[in-house]
Amino acid sequence: MNDERRPDVDTKREQGAPSGAPVPQPPSDGGTVPGAATPAPLWERLDDGLTTVVRVVSAALLLAIVLTISWQVTARYIPDLRVPRWTEEISLIFMVWLAMLGSGLAVRAGEHLSVDVVTRQLPKRVQRGLERAVWLAFAGFGGYLFWYGLELSQRTMTQTFAATQLPVGWMYLGLPFGGALMAYYALRNVVRLPHPELDEVIESAQVRGNWTVRIGIVVILAGLVGGAFWLFGADVLLGPIGVLLGGVGVLMLLGVPIAVALGLASLITVTTLHLVEPSMRSLPPLIVAQRMANGVNSTPLLAIPFFILAGLIMAEGGIATRLVEFSRVLVGPIRGGLAHVNVVASMLFGGTSGSAVADVSSNGSILIPMMKRKGYDADFSVGITVASSVQGIIIPPSHNAVIYSLAAGGVSISALFLAGYLPGVMIGIFLMLAGYVLALRRGYPSDSRPPPWESVKVSFVAIPGLFVGLIIVGGIAFGWFTATEAAAIGAVVAFLVSTMIYREMGFRKVWRVAQQAVRTISIVVFLIATASAFAWLMAYLRIPAILASAILGFSDNPVVLLALINLLLLLLGAIMDMAPLILILTPILLPIVTADPINMSAVHFGIMLLMNLGLGLTTPPVGTALFVGCAIGKIRIESASRAMIYLWPPLLLALILVTYFPWFVEVVPRAFGVLN
Repeated sequence: MNDERRPDVDTKREQGAPSGAPVPQPPSDGGTVPGAATPAPLWERLDDGLTTVVRVVSAALLLAIVLTISWQVTARYIPDLRVPRWTEEISLIFMVWLAMLGSGLAVRAGEHLSVDVVTRQLPKRVQRGLERAVWLAFAGFGGYLFWYGLELSQRTMTQTFAATQLPVGWMYLGLPFGGALMAYYALRNVVRLPHPELDEVIESAQVRGNWTVRIGIVVILAGLVGGAFWLFGADVLLGPIGVLLGGVGVLMLLGVPIAVALGLASLITVTTLHLVEPSMRSLPPLIVAQRMANGVNSTPLLAIPFFILAGLIMAEGGIATRLVEFSRVLVGPIRGGLAHVNVVASMLFGGTSGSAVADVSSNGSILIPMMKRKGYDADFSVGITVASSVQGIIIPPSHNAVIYSLAAGGVSISALFLAGYLPGVMIGIFLMLAGYVLALRRGYPSDSRPPPWESVKVSFVAIPGLFVGLIIVGGIAFGWFTATEAAAIGAVVAFLVSTMIYREMGFRKVWRVAQQAVRTISIVVFLIATASAFAWLMAYLRIPAILASAILGFSDNPVVLLALINLLLLLLGAIMDMAPLILILTPILLPIVTADPINMSAVHFGIMLLMNLGLGLTTPPVGTALFVGCAIGKIRIESASRAMIYLWPPLLLALILVTYFPWFVEVVPRAFGVLN
């Protein structure tokens, strides 16, 4: 953040003074020492103190959830010890509080997901004005959560959990506390605009004034608006459906964070429902907060924090470096060796982190400079890193698969995880074939394999890092753990591997990982909460039924319908991040694809959805993985996009095979007996 005081920095010591150097003292006559630091204003010190307290409490809540679920798993395998029933209820209470407090921290850092690529094309002065208006809107929504969250918690104080007999209202009390915190930090941001790290990444990718981005925005928006009028008709869009969909679209284009745009659009629709459509009864504003609370009151949701935490620990704990070296042993000697190393490392690390952006930032920071030094073109180095990152979304464990499972109403997480293996490996093979052809055409070299003894040593050292992913997926597939328990055990094992075996995580790094995990978890869970309210309102307005009727009225040919759905997903994936799209689109499209004439399984559709949206992360105008790759490789989006022209076809080929041939998705989960 710009000009922000960090509470973990010793402000008493002079900048640049060596350790142990004396700190200048003020003279006895009350004068000042030239160059001495000016004491911070009182409000800044209070703000830093509040932030420190929230950070410590949030980290403590995260640790408590990990320990609670780990105890639940441990108790199952200790003879004569009853498995506790209270663990999941306590963890749910802690997670709601963690999500709401952490959302405040994410507001302070300006890290909530947003589609601000349109506003970035405006002059800087206009951008700043819009940013302040956005934070005012955020503050207003925080105020709504405070007022109605307090009412909701009071109403549920008489309801109790089954095992602990604790009031349910204690869990929902996190809403008013978090809402107040978000409102405060949003108002703070009006005065002092935040500058999150992703902003620097996007700016370094030269998005502003970029005609590739501008043309992409215009084409995609025109297609989406035209498609909306074609599917729904003008009469429908002038009613409550238009208020809901148009409201969320306009708010996101103005740069409002996606979670808040979903919540505000839902609130606006609820409060204007009777005015826009007099034949419909009015709904109370409390319904939005109520549906948000219902959306996060879910035990499977506990798996998401653990997968995110495990991925962050692995990204910072030295695992990426070991996997790159292991990949060099496996495929380095092939022509274009470092390109193949890039793909295999993404396959291994992506299957551990479950995140395309984490894959690009971790592997890319190692491999992109290495490839450039070895004579690979910068655009190809970035392109192959970005394209291979899609594997991380498909190959388990993936928190995006857990989000889909929740949005789909409880699809088996073990089936989804196992279903992702073959498509993920298929993406890797196709990219390696494309990389080999380009290596021959451009004269890229192979990479020598280390001597035999060193190769054995490198392979042996990589085993603990690979073991984390295997214990998570294997534990779920063989029925040893639930998805939540496996994720918790995975986070603990990742921590032990990074601290005790690789020894690359000291206290400072652990603290940094914990803080980043709190903010990331909070962003995702808060997004799930507001998307739950939005999805309920879509169902109330019968949007899925109307859309299904329109799509099925276009054609009854499954091949055509699936092509149309893929095109829609690719367009939306090019302008919005993955998690919100999973939450918004799953309730709409899942009933269509699982019914006649398509008759696709929910697991099959889940993998197809993840692959489509993963492709969106690699495309302009809002491809986050593409932005990160361009920032690391120090090239413009146009250069990376030219290289991606050769790499998108392999990704699309894998998508087509997965879409039209269920065998690629279902063969592995059927072999393990988790898919009937």
